[in-house]
Amino acid sequence: FPVTPGAFQTSFGGAVWDAFVTKLNSTGTAVVYSTFLGGTGVDSGHGIVVNAAGNAFVTGSTDSPNFPVTAGAFQTVTAEATDAFVTQLSVTGASLVYSTYLGGSGSELANDIALDTAGNASVVGITGSNNFPTTVDAFQSARGGNNDAFITRLNAAGTGLVFSTYLGGGAAEIAYGLAVDSGKRIYLTGQ
Repeated sequence: FPVTPGAFQTSFGGAVWDAFVTKLNSTGTAVVYSTFLGGTGVDSGHGIVVNAAGNAFVTGSTDSPNFPVTAGAFQTVTAEATDAFVTQLSVTGASLVYSTYLGGSGSELANDIALDTAGNASVVGITGSNNFPTTVDAFQSARGGNNDAFITRLNAAGTGLVFSTYLGGGAAEIAYGLAVDSGKRIYLTGQ
């Protein structure tokens, strides 16, 4: 895969596939940077957003026990299943600003990511965990059924949760996309 010298991860880490992040110039004629993002398991990128400074925020899923996380991140250890991940890359793609697992003892998949005006990253997806990390004032603090959607907002440093909640009834739900408005309200869609 075409990675660039000095990128964060220039070697393929997985047995099957790694996520990747590639930045092209404005005309699409050259690669600014390109990096793998993953550990020894299966890592998959599903959503990306870029802030005004040019930092890329990526989310997806990983079952790697050694997915690249940063010291002090919200969740530095996998919960022994497939977890979501949230990663912020530096502007040059050479280092991680923060990177964290996000999940419980079941399986999680994050599908989309958006930023608010304070730089907090919000992610949505699906969880099969009874112990997915929620906040004390969550809209729905317990899983409603087989699999539920989740909505999580990390603080700008990636070290803690602003809020996190399940969203679901007695069957299965999944959130696919979200948007955040100027008032930091989240709009999401799924099934």
